[in-house]
Amino acid sequence: MAQQSYNKRKFERYDLQVPAQVDFGDSATIEFCTRDISASGAYLYAAQPLQEGVKVTLDIILSNEHMERITGAKCRIRVQGMVVRCDTKGMAVNFSGHEIMHAGSMMDN
Repeated sequence: MAQQSYNKRKFERYDLQVPAQVDFGDSATIEFCTRDISASGAYLYAAQPLQEGVKVTLDIILSNEHMERITGAKCRIRVQGMVVRCDTKGMAVNFSGHEIMHAGSMMDN
């Protein structure tokens, strides 16, 4: 009998390679690129991933022509999370909260 494969993920994961800034600690910021993303987390390519358990703030900047025509700005999604897994290519971050804002308000924070 063939064994079925079950997807344990709660949210669908999308292949999406976009730049992301990761803030951790007092003033440390590193730029990464996502490999994939879902409503609950993302995988980031990283030559030197952060350690598991490190709390981070992740800024994902999305460019959308339609939105930029209407608002004149890009969109930034800011999520808080924690590094939950590391491997030789990068790290997985589990999200714990988010905020969506226009890039124009990025200078305010």
